[in-house]
Amino acid sequence: MPSEPFLPEESAHEVCWLCPALRCPAGAFDVFERPTGECAFDPADGFRYTAERIPVCVHPSKVGLPPGRYASHGEPVPAPLPRRAPPPPPVAPLPFPAPARPPAPSVLVATLRRRLGRRRPPSPYTGAQPAGLPQDLADLARWVHELAAAAPPDELAEELAGAVGAALGRFPEGEVLAVLRGSLSGG
Repeated sequence: MPSEPFLPEESAHEVCWLCPALRCPAGAFDVFERPTGECAFDPADGFRYTAERIPVCVHPSKVGLPPGRYASHGEPVPAPLPRRAPPPPPVAPLPFPAPARPPAPSVLVATLRRRLGRRRPPSPYTGAQPAGLPQDLADLARWVHELAAAAPPDELAEELAGAVGAALGRFPEGEVLAVLRGSLSGG
């Protein structure tokens, strides 16, 4: 039996770095179809062995041999299988220009998180802001509810936008959002 490894390190086969084919001659190791309990890793050296300490390869297509008990049962080693074809080259990108993209959601989320809990400058809302904005946050929900209940249906969106604009100029954004959610959900 030859003493040279079945596959030299410079082989075209894409075997694992711990494959016994890189350190053992043909017939000195077994080839299993896949990892099983019969060929567990040895934590001392990181290689797979049978219970009889025979090295095992678990990737027949990579090593180029069909599964067999070449060392443990003395099965003859067949001629190596042909090497798998290399993957095709990557597809070239299309020649179209990339579309302009808005800021990534993570940038927007980070900006919102920075602003939560802080008072904002007066709202950029340019419409009429309703009168009677309370000084105390505890009264904001009642005020929003009264505005929404009194607004005609065709003016409700504009009335709420004004209320939000006014509230954001005085209270933290997170608090305004919580009040709006509660008020608009019937709470």
